[in-house]
Amino acid sequence: MSEFPLSRRRWLGGVATSFLATPALSQPSWPDRSIRVLVGYPAGGANDLVARAIAAPLSDALGQPVVVENRTGAAGGIAAEAAARATPDGYTLYMISSAQVLAPSIRRSVPFDPVRDFTYISLGARAPYFLAVHPSLGVNTVGELVALAKARPGAISFASSGVGAGPHLTMSYFMSVAGIELDHVPYRGDADAMIDLVAGRVPVSFISVAPTVPHVQAGRLKALAVSGAERVSVAPEVPTVAESGYPGFAMDAWWGLAGPAGLPASVVNRIAREVRPILDAPSFAERFAASGVVPSKVGPAEFTQLVRDDRVRFDRIVETARIPVQD
Repeated sequence: MSEFPLSRRRWLGGVATSFLATPALSQPSWPDRSIRVLVGYPAGGANDLVARAIAAPLSDALGQPVVVENRTGAAGGIAAEAAARATPDGYTLYMISSAQVLAPSIRRSVPFDPVRDFTYISLGARAPYFLAVHPSLGVNTVGELVALAKARPGAISFASSGVGAGPHLTMSYFMSVAGIELDHVPYRGDADAMIDLVAGRVPVSFISVAPTVPHVQAGRLKALAVSGAERVSVAPEVPTVAESGYPGFAMDAWWGLAGPAGLPASVVNRIAREVRPILDAPSFAERFAASGVVPSKVGPAEFTQLVRDDRVRFDRIVETARIPVQD
């Protein structure tokens, strides 16, 4: 028979039960409420569209709303800083892009560290550039462009969407590996660069696939190569730069899901597991095929390594090309 009276035993039993229940109360299963995905660019851009293509089916998979929140400004930096400072509980995610990993290489002051301040979950999509030329240049292959540039060092100009932007770095990288020198003419975005490229005033550019395809189809421009590791389905006849005599060359824009540093592994693995079939679905690839965007399907470990490698590579390209650091 117990040495405690019945009332004492009931009290002790209640205490034990409360201690056992405490962890369950303090650690509810994730997710138990809506999740927001911060996007640093306006609605309708590639970053936003990839985020929304993932968010809708992810909501169904997780059983909670996944809401895209466009927080624009500072070339994506405002959303990046907010995501980096968010509580690492899985309820604030971030659609990070290669532009944010590039930012510390070309700007003096960046309020986040892309390697230190984020947990990487899933690389969603990549988008290469076309190496496009005006027909008046008289070249039809990458080899012919390189030969012409070597014969006329510094005399041929190339357009980019801005100093330090992805197309500028891609051309800087290409000039380095090809051993050529072209004259840089920066513009305020792809649209402005395209105007002068189509007019032949600046005859060469690495430029986004989607707006270039109609001009290539109409004969106003020639696509010599694709900057990424693979050809694009919208123009399968266009070889990659690597296939054109520069093995290993690959540069593109990319977008993927991340969270603040310290995001629990259980949350990271759950999201990565649910995102994979979304990216594997034929509908995802079909949705972006016309714009040259392709699903990536890279998980947490590989995504983390990609960011680390890109940070080193971007620094090296900027230093080699002597691209001025921006304020």
